[in-house]
Amino acid sequence: MLSKPQLINGGIGVAVVGIAAGAFFVLNGVPQTASDTTARTVAVSAADLTAVSTASGNVSPASTTVINAQNCTGPIATVSAVTGQQVTAGQVLVTIDPTNAQNAMAVAQAQLDSAAAQANQQQASASNQVASANQNLANAQQTANLDASQQASAVAAAQTAVNNDTATVASAQAAASAQPSSQPAQTALNAAQAQLAKDNQALTQAANQQASSALKDKEQLASAQTALNSAQSAGATSNTTSAQIAVDTATKNLASCSLAAPVSGTVTAVNAVVGGNAGSSSGSSGSGSSGASGSSGSSGSASTSSASTSSSGLITISDTAHLQVIANFAESDVAAMKTGDSATFTFPALKTDPSAAPVTGTITAIAQNATTTNNVVSYPVTISIKNPPAALRLGQSANISVTTATAKNALTVPSLAITTTGTRQTVNVVKNGTSAPVTITTGITDNGRTQVLTGLSAGDQIELPAISSTLDTGTTTGRTGAGGLGGTGGFVGGTGGAGGTGATRGNGG
Repeated sequence: MLSKPQLINGGIGVAVVGIAAGAFFVLNGVPQTASDTTARTVAVSAADLTAVSTASGNVSPASTTVINAQNCTGPIATVSAVTGQQVTAGQVLVTIDPTNAQNAMAVAQAQLDSAAAQANQQQASASNQVASANQNLANAQQTANLDASQQASAVAAAQTAVNNDTATVASAQAAASAQPSSQPAQTALNAAQAQLAKDNQALTQAANQQASSALKDKEQLASAQTALNSAQSAGATSNTTSAQIAVDTATKNLASCSLAAPVSGTVTAVNAVVGGNAGSSSGSSGSGSSGASGSSGSSGSASTSSASTSSSGLITISDTAHLQVIANFAESDVAAMKTGDSATFTFPALKTDPSAAPVTGTITAIAQNATTTNNVVSYPVTISIKNPPAALRLGQSANISVTTATAKNALTVPSLAITTTGTRQTVNVVKNGTSAPVTITTGITDNGRTQVLTGLSAGDQIELPAISSTLDTGTTTGRTGAGGLGGTGGFVGGTGGAGGTGATRGNGG
């Protein structure tokens, strides 16, 4: 026979088991078979929807400038830049020993001086040639003028003689006609005609001589003019141009021995070391936007160098006053985005101040080329940060939300009620206890609800997918919760399961 303590302990054990069983049934309902399901419906209702696309990335500067040694070679003399330093445009950060640049400058200047002296000699010689050519042209012009005058006089004299002879012939002809039998008159006529023929020949010779002399003088003038043009052209040329370019280049190289910040910003890297060889770079300081998505790296035009300094440049300056995040968004999201769209940021590493204004930004660029990872296509999107928190640092993680669409007072249904077959979307509408599929067109989706554009009206009852009653935790009519069992301490039974029709309070022990 059991003792009194044993009976008491046994009763307590039974009570504990009863309490545990009651709690289980309160929370999970009366067990039923998996096939025991209950149809659920919900009414089509109006709501405000917002479609939001999300992605994550890392904070980076909007631009990064890399300062290189350019064309000044030699050991680094001074470095005044330190990481984290705020610098302004024009501030000298690194100086390089200018000895090599000064020597190159001296050589270039000497070559320019020599070329200038030679050019002066050539110019003097050319000036003499121009003067001589001018004199020759003047002489040729004077000769041409004299010849023209003399030949014109000769032609005029010959023409006068011909004119006189013509008058004499006419007079002799009249006398001979008046005295046909007079021998003296006939002789005089013959003599006058012979003189006229002789003087006509002289006139022809004078005209030919005039034309020949004019042609000769014209050729001499043309030759003298050509010689003058050639002399003037030779005098205008100079071989100092290349020497001057060399001096200008040497001057720039000498100036580049003092490396100044081309932009204002924050020094984010210092590779220059006093005594190190700055080397020679094929490029100068470069500036560019941040590179790959989700990183704070930069893409400045720093050129490679054969010297001991890093190929990433001597000093890196980031524009920390203008921060951004480059994040990969799904291709379906990018289709609804455009530059100028607003975005909001959260930063997991920073504590959120509930009273602070949300951190916002603007889409500034959407990449044209996609990236594919594990068969998922996405596009890098650049979003500027309008009001970055004071504690925000480069490289920190950022979550971005972009509102791609809104719908005010839109008809909505739970997204799980929609069945999609190909391009056709349907929901089951319940009328008079009968369910029938209805084709709909949809808009945006927000937090498990989808906008319905056509096919439904407000208040229509939509059938939701059937869920096993053992798993049903919804608010539609379903499982009946079991009351709690009485316990030794007056345990109060819980309410019925979610959606249950009632609850039973346990009796006190």
